[in-house]
Amino acid sequence: MINQLFWDFDGTLFDTYPAMVRAFHLTLMDLNVDEVEIDDHSIYTTMRQQSLGTAFDQYGAEFGLNLDQLKITYYRHEVQEVAGAKPIAGVAEILQQAIDNGGANYLLTHRNDQAKQLLADNGFKNQFVDAVTADMPFPRKPKPDSLNYLIDKHNVDRKAAMMIGDRELDVLAGHNANIASSLFDPDGLIVQTGDPEIRVAAMPELKLWLAKS
Repeated sequence: MINQLFWDFDGTLFDTYPAMVRAFHLTLMDLNVDEVEIDDHSIYTTMRQQSLGTAFDQYGAEFGLNLDQLKITYYRHEVQEVAGAKPIAGVAEILQQAIDNGGANYLLTHRNDQAKQLLADNGFKNQFVDAVTADMPFPRKPKPDSLNYLIDKHNVDRKAAMMIGDRELDVLAGHNANIASSLFDPDGLIVQTGDPEIRVAAMPELKLWLAKS
């Protein structure tokens, strides 16, 4: 049974993308980009299919912006916008299911410790055994170092483990650590998937799959 779950945060545990897009929109306006030139869906698609870093590079080049200024302004907006983000529907039930089945949940995110604060604010603090955030010195996914750290630290059986995320890099990170992977892709934007063991558009689908694993 797969009951050791390693969770990505943005777009997997919490619906943070709307807040991230708002923060990016406000940032571009602050840097004197005409609002009619700002395409929120395009920003979201870049974040989901690539990364926030790609969005910085792409829009910085498109509008001739200073990259450092772009990042500083964005993160100032983001910390405020993301503070109100809420969990993805169906996540709470899967977290509890893992625990009820004798397993555990772990957080693995490129976000800083604000992710842990949001878990606590929404009553999830005790649902997680451990966490790796951007405030720790690990290379970014899809490198498996952070996953291997948690797996080794907690003596996790890799056959019982799964990485759950919303981007290909999450799937690849799981496979690079020799564990299963699940892709959560609610809007079908991910074309290259890294061949996850399961791909779902809604969390209840994953809950049912895990119950049969």
